[in-house]
Parts: sequence; structure tokens; C-alpha cells
Amino acid sequence: MKTLEQFKTALSFFAHPDDETLGAGATIKKLRRMGVDVHVAIPGTGIYARRNEHEKQKMDDDLFLLRKDCAYALSHLDIERDKIYLGHFSDNEMDKHTRLELIHWLEGIIEKVKPDVIFTHHRYCTNIDHQYCHEAAVVATRPDISRHITVLAGEVPSSTGYLKPTGWDPDLFIDVTKDDIEAKIRSMEAYKGEARPDPHPRSPEVLRALAKVRGSEAGFMFAEAFKIQKLFG
Repeated sequence: MKTLEQFKTALSFFAHPDDETLGAGATIKKLRRMGVDVHVAIPGTGIYARRNEHEKQKMDDDLFLLRKDCAYALSHLDIERDKIYLGHFSDNEMDKHTRLELIHWLEGIIEKVKPDVIFTHHRYCTNIDHQYCHEAAVVATRPDISRHITVLAGEVPSSTGYLKPTGWDPDLFIDVTKDDIEAKIRSMEAYKGEARPDPHPRSPEVLRALAKVRGSEAGFMFAEAFKIQKLFG
């Protein structure tokens, strides 16, 4: 089985800004400490797909500000600005687009980045955008004789597990440090308006508690949990 040490390039593919931090932030921080090249793809900005009319300049300005916010938030996870890819898909209405559009967008990034592992959403996340991303990742990473991309589905507090029955039964626990968790929380708090006060699932207190619970389940002090979608020996 592959270990983290064997991954050279990783791609985070989560629907919205902050999902990548919630679902895999501490793991991303750990991978960067290990020298892994990490890229972040976020398709669901919604800026060019809103119901109300915006002048193109206003939308361009909004995208610029969002890119700046993402870069600042992800800097806490040691992600470089030029390794962040933002899409134009509708926020919380990704089903307005065909799956093929999203698959093609992801395939273009995969072709450029050539990741060994992709972190994405769990199949049964409550949010429709999360489900779309999972399905796109499964299709875009179809293995062939020259390509075998590991796919790991992460846990996004306030979304994963709300759809009953959940189907969320993690089978991979990544050992992370307290500093990794604190970096995850700083990244989350940098996303304006997304962090919430205790006891919300996205609050710092609950994120720390979840890391302890996942760690306790695996014999670690702290951990992030994942569901293996594809893993190659």
C-alpha cells in the first residue's frame, strides 16, 4: 500500500472555498511539511454564474478578491498562490451544469498537475456540489496502464454525515500534529464569514475536538479521517 512518503504531488479538489481546509487542511499542511507539491482546485466560486446581473468588471473584481482571500487562507497551509485554481461553477447549484463540464475542467487540471493523489468530497455529502465533485473525481481518475491516481474522500464538518444513512465509515486515518490542526483552524478563520462560534461544526473548538476523536479512533493524538475511493499498491 502507498504511504504518504510515496506521494510527490497532491491535488485537493473540493467544491467551495474552505471545503479543502475543513476536509483535509491538517493533512495538506503535513504533506507540505514533507515536501509534497500540493495544488488546490475549487470549482464552485459562483461568481460568473449568479442569478442577478453583474457587469463583467464587477465579476472580475469579485474573482480577484476571492483569489486574494483564498491565497491568504491557504498560505496558512503553505500553499503557493499560483497553485490555486478557481472555477466558475454555480455555488450550491452545480447541478445546473452537466457533470461533463466539471469532469473536463478537472481533467485539464489533472493533465497539468499530474497528481499521485486527489483529496475530494465523500459520495454522500449532503451538499449537491460536494456530490458532483466526488463523481467528477471518480470519472476523471479512471486508471489506465500508465496512470494510477489514489482518491481519498474527506470529512467536511457541517455537511458530511448529515444525509442519513450516512455511508460515512472512514477507513483511513492520517496522523497529524497539534500544529497541523492549529494551521487548519487559522486557515478556516481567514475565510471571512465561514467560521462559526462554538458549538457549530466549523468552530475552532469542534474542529479541535473532531481531530481528537479521529485520533482516538486510530491510536493517534490527532488525526483526519478519510474514506478510500481508490488506492493502488
